[in-house]
Amino acid sequence: MHIPDIIAHRGASRECHENTLAAFALAIEQGADGIELDVHGSADGHVIVHHDPIVRPTTGEGARPRAIREMTSEELRLVRLEGGHPLPFLTEVFELVAGRVTVYVEVKAPGVEQAVAAILDRYPDSSAAVHAFDHRIPVQVRALRPGTPIGVLSDLYPVDLAALLRPAAPTALWQHASLIDEALVRTSHADGIQVIAWTENDPAHARVLASWGVDGLCTDVPATLRAAFTGG
Repeated sequence: MHIPDIIAHRGASRECHENTLAAFALAIEQGADGIELDVHGSADGHVIVHHDPIVRPTTGEGARPRAIREMTSEELRLVRLEGGHPLPFLTEVFELVAGRVTVYVEVKAPGVEQAVAAILDRYPDSSAAVHAFDHRIPVQVRALRPGTPIGVLSDLYPVDLAALLRPAAPTALWQHASLIDEALVRTSHADGIQVIAWTENDPAHARVLASWGVDGLCTDVPATLRAAFTGG
């Protein structure tokens, strides 16, 4: 049976605080093939791993919501999230992963393409890819760093799939799991484009997606989906 890659959505995010080093480490322990994470840029050009553009620290001096883009890296290093977790820098994630799994970087805002490309250059032995809802962002990263695998995110079922994908010429289509059918997978594969389903947490539906040939399953529960295919 075809087993898609298991990609941990913001790490093992059901068991650990999402987008933290602890969540990524646990996902790797659970046998994930990749980890997916979100990034923003700091005021001084660093790439910070966090889903929202606003950070809401739970402790520390002046603990109040602030925009990541308005904070320096020094300020961001002092932030502690729920559970005492620090905000990871993208470089720290690559150091943790050490080439063991693929790092899928979702860029949440424009303006950090060059910084992301530079970090990928620093870790040439690591497997990595870049994706975004704003399809211009991964295209720009690839322009800066030719050969970088890129993905485009979609939460709609396109009437004309080729028209959606042709301008970006992505490596992968990140498609909402509820909006995938066998025809979409077949058409994408015919154009040499992988299909990654997000966010899929149901083992039964995951097996259906696998039967259609989906290449990756982005999930909050990597251990659960791994067991769905291995019987563990």
